[in-house]
Amino acid sequence: MKEFLRRCSEYFEPELATVLDGCGAPEPLLSAMKYAALGGGKRLRPALCFLGAEFAGGRAEDVVPFAVAIESIHCYSLVHDDLPAMDDDTLRRGKPTVHVAYGEGMAVLCGDALLNLAYETLFAAANTPERVTAAGIIAKCAGVKGMVGGQCLDLGSDARDADGLLRVYYGKTSALLKAALTSGAAACGASAAELDDLAAYAENLGAAFQIKDDILDVTSTTEVLGKDINSDTDNGKVTFVTLFDVDGAEAEAERYGREALSAISGYGDRSAKLTALCEYLAGRKY
Repeated sequence: MKEFLRRCSEYFEPELATVLDGCGAPEPLLSAMKYAALGGGKRLRPALCFLGAEFAGGRAEDVVPFAVAIESIHCYSLVHDDLPAMDDDTLRRGKPTVHVAYGEGMAVLCGDALLNLAYETLFAAANTPERVTAAGIIAKCAGVKGMVGGQCLDLGSDARDADGLLRVYYGKTSALLKAALTSGAAACGASAAELDDLAAYAENLGAAFQIKDDILDVTSTTEVLGKDINSDTDNGKVTFVTLFDVDGAEAEAERYGREALSAISGYGDRSAKLTALCEYLAGRKY
């Protein structure tokens, strides 16, 4: 799976770079957008989009615009999340965050530009009923019923129990994973029942992924993660580690991983790579 993700990233990176180069942004905005979006990150969301297409009988090249849109939205969210008014982080992917490198005003515009570029890309690609459905999935998952709503809950979070934290995680993290996987599948003709199962997989995968982030925030190092550690503790946030300690949080992450696998257990070889991805992420160190 590590090799698969590497190949996905190598294929996707020049596609994203081409879209950015052609977007027409003035300087220094274009440089800030490239700084935020290129040369780093796991590229998990594009990989999920490609896996969704493959699940439905399509190919990665069939869904590149949707992968570009998803990753642009993800990168914009990181730029804004790092701002002093949000999490106030100074390090991302091993380098200074965008507001540190380019100033707060340009960081706000950079995030705005990446978000709008995502929608430009989606509108250009939505040329069949299936692709319109895929674009709508992304728009919904990125907005107030998805990622933005989750970030809102996180920003003013008074979540003090697991249920409250899960509402944050389902919005903040799961929503874009779900958008990536199900948009890729929808664009290639997946059925409503298949999309429901893929959504359940992605939602639980996102919960497991975010709980793993909670763990790594207190057990890893800045050098390994490429970002500030202990940020949740410093910001006074309750996390799964706060509630369950490290071992308990690991058990919860494993539980949601099992729920993810259960959602796709009936698809045999079609879901083999999704199974491998879930198992790979469970053991990640960054």
